[in-house]
Amino acid sequence: MSGGKGGSTTQTTQQTIPSYLQAPIKRNIAKAEDLAQIGFTPYMGPEVAAMTPMQQAAMRNTSQAAQAYGLQAAPGQEIMPEPQTFAGGIQGYSSFPMYEQALAELEARMPGQYAALTAPFIDPVTGAEPLSPYGNGGQAQDTASGGEGRSSSSGFTDGRTSYAGYNSMGVYNPLMDKRP
Repeated sequence: MSGGKGGSTTQTTQQTIPSYLQAPIKRNIAKAEDLAQIGFTPYMGPEVAAMTPMQQAAMRNTSQAAQAYGLQAAPGQEIMPEPQTFAGGIQGYSSFPMYEQALAELEARMPGQYAALTAPFIDPVTGAEPLSPYGNGGQAQDTASGGEGRSSSSGFTDGRTSYAGYNSMGVYNPLMDKRP
């Protein structure tokens, strides 16, 4: 049974952050927000070592020995791409060129999605900060009106209509992307 003669009572518990922690917490949150704007930093160095000259010689010798017995020569280094040379003369292979190619392909085929993915981060070349946590909301800057920092309603600097799939809050939705 509930209720009764005494009625019901409500108990409220309040949690507070100690004053000595408030400033460090605010600094940590601000630092985390700054770090979040850096964006993904891919590894650009070698991931797989190239064969050494001794390994290449061993492959050639093995192939020549097989040919001496009438066997077909095994493919050697000719089936491998040319290794890249990195700092200190290290030779190897990196997947970074494929990453760059994939980004360029994404930007060419889906510019709205590429813009939405890169908008929250600083410009990796200039270091310019994003205009907001979500870039400029998918809108190009209106430089024709002299209003630096103002958004153009079209989404393009040449006045075309934007079909980029951004909602009114500036968030990209691929289902709304109606580009011709």
